[in-house]
Amino acid sequence: MNNKMISNKSLWGFAFILSLGFILAAAVMGYAFKQSNNSNNSITVKGLAEKPIQADLARWEINYISAPVSDSISEAYQQLDQQVKNIQKFFLDHGFKAEEIQLNNKSSQPAYEEVDLGDGRFRQQLVGYRARQSIIINSRDIAKIAKAAKDIYVLDEQGLSINEKPQYLVSNLEEIKMSLIANATKNAYSRANEFAKVGGVKVSNMRSASQGAFYILPESGSDEDSDYGGAYDKTTIEKIARVVVTINYAID
Repeated sequence: MNNKMISNKSLWGFAFILSLGFILAAAVMGYAFKQSNNSNNSITVKGLAEKPIQADLARWEINYISAPVSDSISEAYQQLDQQVKNIQKFFLDHGFKAEEIQLNNKSSQPAYEEVDLGDGRFRQQLVGYRARQSIIINSRDIAKIAKAAKDIYVLDEQGLSINEKPQYLVSNLEEIKMSLIANATKNAYSRANEFAKVGGVKVSNMRSASQGAFYILPESGSDEDSDYGGAYDKTTIEKIARVVVTINYAID
């Protein structure tokens, strides 16, 4: 009799535990189903904002190498010093102050030419030396930099070859970016509402937001921009700043 009572209690206990397991499993599945439905009740849109901006800072870095080739290192340095003085004079004549023209350390390098030995064999032969020095001009006078860049052919006529172009930069990029993000967010909300009208739903709270690419483009635009990366044009003075955001809204 006692064994029978124990057996019945065990069965009841097992049944209770099994029932509780079914209840908990149903609750978990119901919650998961509800969350799944809620996640589908949303819309994801991109917002775009752009505005014209202008460079307010210029940086011109010239990596100058003396020419022609000198017979010795000391001659190469002497030649470099004279040619750099002529380059400095060019910028001083264009209204730049001496402190705006930064001269970095000088260095020398051997110059070689390829000699044909015949039978498809070649040898590098030392022919002399060159000296090099970088010249950096930083200025907020954009018009002055642009005029010097336009007149750089004058140095070319003197045999002083300058290949580098000035970079036109924007100093307050973060401020521009923040103002564009606000406008891009408004644009995304407007787009979401247009989609919602067609679908017969209503846009609710913002669920998530992320900033996409941030572009500084030439005023004429660029065919190389992409939502997957930004761009920073440094070759033009007049530019277009553009921001893309991606926002997910709940819909009712």
